[in-house]
Amino acid sequence: MNTKKKDSLQILLVDDDRGIRSSMAELLSSDGYSVVEAADGLEASLKMKNQNFSLVITDLNMPKKDGIKLANEIISAGGPPVLLMTGELENYDIKLKSLKNIMLLPKPFNPKILPALVAKILNSAK
Repeated sequence: MNTKKKDSLQILLVDDDRGIRSSMAELLSSDGYSVVEAADGLEASLKMKNQNFSLVITDLNMPKKDGIKLANEIISAGGPPVLLMTGELENYDIKLKSLKNIMLLPKPFNPKILPALVAKILNSAK
């Protein structure tokens, strides 16, 4: 996927940890993607009303609206694929089994895998 094509792909990145969000946004932007950031699920929902996204990457555990509620909302609306990041799989296992069209990314993960993972998800969503 070339950079020009990636520029047209908008990724919504949702995490309440500003440091993680910023470093991931920088990594994806440097790989040619257009990234919009949100600090929680509620802010993400508002941004999704005004913009179309090719992919949503969200943390699971956040204030105001968690990643499960956000992912359910996106899937119910026929929205883009969701990459759900979490370090707490054991606490949410039952709830996560009910989600379809969701890819899970356990934390911690090597950030270097993120651009390749995003490209794979976007290519399979075509």
